[in-house]
Amino acid sequence: MALLRPSELARIWELHPKTVYLWIREGKLPALRTPGAQYRVRTDDARAYCEKNNLPPLPRAMTSPGGTVAAIGKPSAALRALAKACKARGTSFVAWASVLEGLLGVAGEAPDVLAIDAKCDEVKLADVVRALRRTEKMANVAVVVYDAEATKSSALAKLGVTSVVPRGKSEEAVQAVVDLLDGSWATRS
Repeated sequence: MALLRPSELARIWELHPKTVYLWIREGKLPALRTPGAQYRVRTDDARAYCEKNNLPPLPRAMTSPGGTVAAIGKPSAALRALAKACKARGTSFVAWASVLEGLLGVAGEAPDVLAIDAKCDEVKLADVVRALRRTEKMANVAVVVYDAEATKSSALAKLGVTSVVPRGKSEEAVQAVVDLLDGSWATRS
């Protein structure tokens, strides 16, 4: 979890830094105090304060500097490998076992990369990808389908799936997600 300086928050919210320090001292904005007697605010606390007080939201680059990965699928070796790789690189990672819960979750805040288990049997995978691509937020999100059958890769590519990883290749799934994160963050300004 990233920590933000009060001066960074003041810049984002277009306020004087003393205003942010005042909120911290009054206890309105939760903050940590460093050994050097400086304040740091957790991104979750800053985001909650934004919503509560109708302040401009934090830019995604500040809330999760390593990117955001969402995964939809039942617990598997590939899902555990994704979670481990995201944790190691400081990337925000969230997973849902249910396809419907996952779709609702990513509809709220679009991730940088979405990984979907091809073995999800609640809904057809093609229907899931079509539904994602119809929404404005998810239209440009990179989608990786892992544990897919080799025969489905061309059909999924036509639907706009960025990368299709064959069944049993969890290392390739992790590499595909990391490559997409690195590429998406390299092109952002």
